[in-house]
Amino acid sequence: MSLCLISTSRSVPSSLFRRSFLSFNLRLLSSNQYNNDIIQAEKQQLKINPTTPKQSPRFRRYHYYLFSIATGALIGTIYALRHVRKHEGNLPEYVTNVELLERKAIETRPVPPPVTKHITFDALPRKNFPFNITLYQYVTCPFCCKVRAYLNYNRIPYDIVEVNSVTHTETKWSLYNKVPIVVIENEQIQLNDSSMIISAIESYLRQPTKKFKNIINLYEAIVQKDQKGNISFNYPNRYFIFEPAVLDRLETTNEEQQSTNNKQSKSFFAKLFSRSTAQSNNDSKIVQSENTDKKKSDEENEFERQWREWVDNKFVHVISPNIYCTVGQSISTFRWFSKAGDWEEIFPWYQRWIIVYLGAIVMRGVAIHLKKKYNLNDNVRISLYECGDEWVNTIGDKDFH
Repeated sequence: MSLCLISTSRSVPSSLFRRSFLSFNLRLLSSNQYNNDIIQAEKQQLKINPTTPKQSPRFRRYHYYLFSIATGALIGTIYALRHVRKHEGNLPEYVTNVELLERKAIETRPVPPPVTKHITFDALPRKNFPFNITLYQYVTCPFCCKVRAYLNYNRIPYDIVEVNSVTHTETKWSLYNKVPIVVIENEQIQLNDSSMIISAIESYLRQPTKKFKNIINLYEAIVQKDQKGNISFNYPNRYFIFEPAVLDRLETTNEEQQSTNNKQSKSFFAKLFSRSTAQSNNDSKIVQSENTDKKKSDEENEFERQWREWVDNKFVHVISPNIYCTVGQSISTFRWFSKAGDWEEIFPWYQRWIIVYLGAIVMRGVAIHLKKKYNLNDNVRISLYECGDEWVNTIGDKDFH
């Protein structure tokens, strides 16, 4: 093309025009050469760094999914860390030096305790229990009733300290903030939780030990402390009856056993002197047989544990809805408690008024909560009768004690 332009320029008559036209051709040739150089350079660059192939849609989706997962994991981690830091102070703290804390607490207990009632029995205990017991209780508490029933059945004498259910003045010294609490006065040992109390005393009755402390060491508590400083006790093995170590056992010689039986026989003869000799001998044999109960089998112990747990986990929860059906019934119930527990002699009138009326309202709310939580029948009497039928049908004619 440049040759054509040059040949054409020769036919132009004007020398001025010819010079300008030649300069334009030169610029055009130089620009074409520059473009060719750029093209050659780009080709060389392409040979050195070839372009990557275009990504497929599937490859792009894979990257999208991977990015989404990584983003979600990052957000979840940040949220979890913030949540843990926010509630870090609310996590429970396990208390390890419980024995030392309880010993210091019981040292602050008022001695003698403010006993409100002494419980004794005309007959001798079913088995010898040489320790003095103080029971801290609410007369209205079903768990306290359970401990009293056990002590009464075994005819073990004990003292009662009635606790104000509103102020808790009588148990301010204790780390355990519930009732019942039992104190073994001879050794200044505190027992918590109704099931643990019964199991510990029953373990001693079945196999006496040199000290009651040997029995308590078998029931280790898991103690937790929250951010507010509240301490909670849990006894995982509270339904078990243990046999103490051989070195801890109190072995009774034949002479001591015979002396005990003679004392029991003489006691019954003295109390029943008006009866015939044959009748008195029968009573003596009954007492001796109660002190020589045969050892229970593993199946019997398992059956016993099962139904003790049933009482705590099911039966006890149908009691409150049945005695606090309405606010009026709750007040009537607490007025009866006031008479049965001798509150008129124990508490001043204003404390008694608060316990009766405030306690009645609170327990009415508890009854409503238990009814919803455990899905009781609208007619709560039916739930109570169902529990009774379940117990009777299972136990039948078997002994359960």
